[in-house]
Amino acid sequence: METITAHRKLIDIKPDVFDSLSLEAKRQGMSLKRFIEQTLENACPRKTSYGKSSISRLIGSAKPKNADLSAIEDDRLQYLLSK
Repeated sequence: METITAHRKLIDIKPDVFDSLSLEAKRQGMSLKRFIEQTLENACPRKTSYGKSSISRLIGSAKPKNADLSAIEDDRLQYLLSK
């Protein structure tokens, strides 16, 4: 089972923003705390967006156009690009 670590932060929210968030949370039938947590979770990029296929695309974009890997001085990069 995966353990989820939560980080607690004390933040300052302007009164008009607080009121707006409170109204939206009430409209959606949830607590303000849960509404803010959910909004922040939805606003951040997911871990899966940087998965293996994304890394492969990044590595592929570093490959020289002429595909001559011997021109690359970094042996580790040469190895990665050869795969």
